[in-house]
Amino acid sequence: MGWASRRRSIAVLFGAKYFFVDRRGRRTVASQHGKNTLSKLVFVNRCYWPDREATGQLLTDLCEHLAGQGHEVHVVCGQPNSPQPGVEFQLRGMETHRGVIIHRLAHARFPKRVPAGRLLNLVTFTWATKKYLRRENLDADVFISETDPFLLPPVVANHASSVDARFVAYLQDIYPDVAEAIGKARPGLVTRRIREKLRAAYQSASKIVVLGSCMKDRLAAPPWALDAEKIEIIPNWADCDVIRPIEHDDNPLRKSWNLDDRFVVMHSGNMGLTQRLDVLISATEHPDWPGNATLLLVGDGAARESLLSQVNSQTATDTRSGSRVRFLPYQPRERLAESLSAADLHVVSMHESITGCLCPSKLYGILAAGRPLLAIAPETTDLARSVRGHDVGWVTPPGDPAEIARAVAIAAGSHPNASINAAARRLAETRYDQPVALNRWSTVLDSMTQRR
Repeated sequence: MGWASRRRSIAVLFGAKYFFVDRRGRRTVASQHGKNTLSKLVFVNRCYWPDREATGQLLTDLCEHLAGQGHEVHVVCGQPNSPQPGVEFQLRGMETHRGVIIHRLAHARFPKRVPAGRLLNLVTFTWATKKYLRRENLDADVFISETDPFLLPPVVANHASSVDARFVAYLQDIYPDVAEAIGKARPGLVTRRIREKLRAAYQSASKIVVLGSCMKDRLAAPPWALDAEKIEIIPNWADCDVIRPIEHDDNPLRKSWNLDDRFVVMHSGNMGLTQRLDVLISATEHPDWPGNATLLLVGDGAARESLLSQVNSQTATDTRSGSRVRFLPYQPRERLAESLSAADLHVVSMHESITGCLCPSKLYGILAAGRPLLAIAPETTDLARSVRGHDVGWVTPPGDPAEIARAVAIAAGSHPNASINAAARRLAETRYDQPVALNRWSTVLDSMTQRR
């Protein structure tokens, strides 16, 4: 009797569903008809629970959803940059959280504002991942690599090939294109070699998952020239049950921030180099910036210190600047609805040269909170197309403080705008709600793990 026949015979003994361990040591579940319904998935990304960074929270949502569906889900991750306060977790080693098996690795942890230290963080986590996968000979049906850091996909693709598993590249951004676009890397031999290694990994993938059509277009065109047929678009998401509109009068967080009489323009999330927040701060000095408008920068990131210095310099020459710009730390996830609803206008800003390199995930929480947004982005981005196409705010070109100030003045003049708020919430519920995106992920992975 062959292995498959013996497996089916064992199945009958244990009823409608049964567990078995296949030749490669993977535990699966199958029905009486021999169709497996449980697969082993391994995600690899530096950022994961309890990190408050957006990519970590999104990956946590996805992994917990898949674990709840019956998949055996593992995450190989690193040290959190901004752990949720008061949450206990294992700093190194293995633990299980909400059904997901976490393999947390040690690596360098220099502050993000130190460029050399930030590079060491990325390199040491990539190296630690490579060593760990090789040492543990970790096996799975599918390995899914994100791009934090951008050097991960070749490591994960090679390991997946060595254990005869499928590989999925899950791209939150496209490197080295981002680094070249913002001037952090010069196009040349180094970036060309990096792109060659990444392209080889993406070519070996069964699926490449990106966040929007502009990212797909970039990867399908030279110099990437990847097969568009295997590029899947699954946008990031927000949980519309958790993030909901809260009126200002009922919002304790807005009251505690003493914002009752202000028109609040908010940028919430990572303060990185791709957002050009220095231009946004400069806009607060323009004569068209409304006198009752406060720019609230909520979060942290590599650019935060330089932005603080910029505001301090402005305040030294104009005392009014102190009331125009305020900084606040990341807010607990359970208060995200209050934090996002505290704004009258949200800003999503993109560097003028990174069209197709990424799609800002903060968009979806803003829509769920039912707030209008100002997209500072090229017209060819998914962000600008969504804002114009669904009439949920305004679009201005990047790099122009005067245009930004005028757009804020227009938004303040039309405030409150119930139709825009309703349109934003409706768009979130129909297109970007968490169950919609997670079910699309389930469909993609289930189609890849069906066994013959």
